[in-house]
Formats: sequence, C-alpha cells, structure tokens
Amino acid sequence: MKILLLPLFRMPSGHHKAAEAIIGHLSNIEAEIEVKTVDCLSHFHSGIEAIISNTYLKWISRKPALYSKFYHSFIYSHKPKDDLPSGSSLCFWDSYLAWRMEKFIEKEQPDFIICTHCYPSKLLNHLKKRGKVNVPVINVYTDFFMNDIWGKKYIDFHFVPHQEAKEKLIKVYSLKQEQIFVTGIPIHPFFQKPSRPLSEGYVLIAGGNSGLGNLTSLIEQLSASELRYSYKVLCGHNQKLYEHICSLHHKKIEAIPYTSCREQMNLYYERASAIVTKPGGVTITEVLEKSLPVFIMDTLPGQEEINCHYLRTQKLVYKLDIQQPIESQITDVINNEVEMNKWRKRLAYYHLEKDAEIKNSLLAVFKSKERTYASSVKESAWDPYLG
Repeated sequence: MKILLLPLFRMPSGHHKAAEAIIGHLSNIEAEIEVKTVDCLSHFHSGIEAIISNTYLKWISRKPALYSKFYHSFIYSHKPKDDLPSGSSLCFWDSYLAWRMEKFIEKEQPDFIICTHCYPSKLLNHLKKRGKVNVPVINVYTDFFMNDIWGKKYIDFHFVPHQEAKEKLIKVYSLKQEQIFVTGIPIHPFFQKPSRPLSEGYVLIAGGNSGLGNLTSLIEQLSASELRYSYKVLCGHNQKLYEHICSLHHKKIEAIPYTSCREQMNLYYERASAIVTKPGGVTITEVLEKSLPVFIMDTLPGQEEINCHYLRTQKLVYKLDIQQPIESQITDVINNEVEMNKWRKRLAYYHLEKDAEIKNSLLAVFKSKERTYASSVKESAWDPYLG
C-alpha cells in the first residue's frame, strides 16, 4: 500500500508535526505501507515556497492586525466555499498547481492521499469534483477549526478535532457520518503515554522558535521577580533568545536549545507543573494529552486567534496578562485544588469527545477499501479494530 502525505512549506509547522504523527501511527499498523511525504508547493515550483513563507513571517510580525483582517476575510469567513456554481473555476495559479497535482498523482499512483494542510486538500477537492482524481483522500485537520480553504464536499474522509466540526461537515456539506472520524488533532503516539504526577516541578515556556510574540517581555518580567518556580524556556532555533536568557545568569530561568528528540520533549512535559505557550493546534493537543495546565500569553494573528477563542470557550486554557505578575497568575490556578479539579473534569470531557483513535481511524478507512487495498495488510492488523 502506498500513501502520499501532503503537508505544505518546508519551514517547521504544525502541518509537518501532524504528518510526522500520522507516520508514527502508520508504523504501528502491521502492514506493508510505503509513505511518501511531499511539500507539493516546493515540489511543483521550488522558488515560490520560500517567497510565500518569508512573506508570511514578515506580514504577521510587522502588520499583525492587517494579516488578522485578511485571514478572517478570505481564509476563515464562516461561509462555506465548496458550494461554488458548477461553471466556476480556480484562479490561474490554482489551476496550474491543480494540473501539476493531477500529473503528479498519475505518476505516483498512491492508494491513499492524506492532507495535513488545507491547500493540497483544496486542489484535490477541485480535481475530484471533476473526476480527474479517484484516489481516496483524507483530510487531517491541525487546528481546532476548519478554515474555508480545506476541500470538504468531495474529500472522502475527514479526521476532525471535535464533535462540533463533525456536525458542521454533516449539516453544511452533506457528508455522511461514516466519512468523519473525531480523532482530535493528531499527535505522535510517543506523547500519549500517561504523565507521572509530581508535587511540584517547573514551568515550561514554549513558542520561542519563530522569534515572534511577546516572549522577551515575559522573560524580563520573570527575571526581575522573586520566583517560587523554576522556568525552562524552549528556544527552538531562536539563537538570539537562547543567548539573551543565558546572559541573564538567572538561577531559576534556564534556556533550552532546539531538540528533535521526542523522548526528551516527553520528559519536559512529564516533569513540568504547567506550560506557557502559544495556541498552535498540535502543541496544545500534545500538552493536553499530558494533562498539563496551559497558559496562553500571546497569539499569532489568524489561526492561533481562532484556536485560542475555541480553547477559552471550552475553558481548557488560561490567558495571561503581561501587565500583571506572571507567576502569581500561574500559581493562583495550579495551586488551587478546586480550580484544578474543575479543569480536569473539562479536560476529561474534551477527551471523551473523541470517537476513534488515529490508528483505528486509519484502519477503518483502509477497511472501507478492503477489496482493493487490504491484500497488503496482514490479517492481524485488523484484529484490534474488528474485535
């Protein structure tokens, strides 16, 4: 069985982390599966990817309000975009990339296609609507909402973050129940191990990789305060942030350089008492899976704003005010057993919304095409799903 996995852009992102998570789950299926991960934008037109990604980073850092307005107008306007008139067509650039996608799929001959980014899904939705592609396509959503770019109506299967998204696909796009799996946002199976309860650890601070946001102000406030907790700051590839924290020589604030080791990241999560981070879909899902209280200090314009709104509506995260003492805001929550019990109940309800794990959802999709594809899957692979 050959699976084509389609994130977008080469820069590190939740779409790539979700793709890696899918690969991790596929590796736990007893089957002969070949997985090919392709950034189709770079693959189809190598120069344009760098231009778009650089433009995006400059835009959100220099004109965040303008980007937010653009995102809410053209990316997530709450209006269904799949129900276009039958005579409508894509713009020239989209049509060109759709043509390249069609030829690419003809060459690769995959058995399944998995999209972890909305743009490849949009192109495939267009091609499937016109009968140009017949390969089963799976959308794997990486935020707590589904933006307007995702192809929906002609996509075969959807792995959605929560029941609300499932209901929307059924009601608005007339999809069938059996096409939709409430899996939550995919995270690597390594992070699904149960956390070890600790009486008091450190506070983990994440989100420094891009160099965006208000992280420097947070560090400055903490360094000028008498701290009860220790703080570990995940700097990622942000060397400037790493050197700044090291230069403080603060005994309770430690800079952590980039690590690609999941085992190490898992230990950071396991030993923390709380985390301060941005509302990226995959990161938030990882830490909620570890039952780690989450504090949001800053959000990037666009999808993180919408993620934050959903998470706060569900009371799964806490918002920090940089104008107020940071540590007291954290300790007022995590040292309050009544509040923590309420949060754990909300967290348990959030986890109960899932009606299927990623691995079992993949097996169910493969099973739906069993006559064509299951010959490459060992019989034992179906046992956990079929009971």
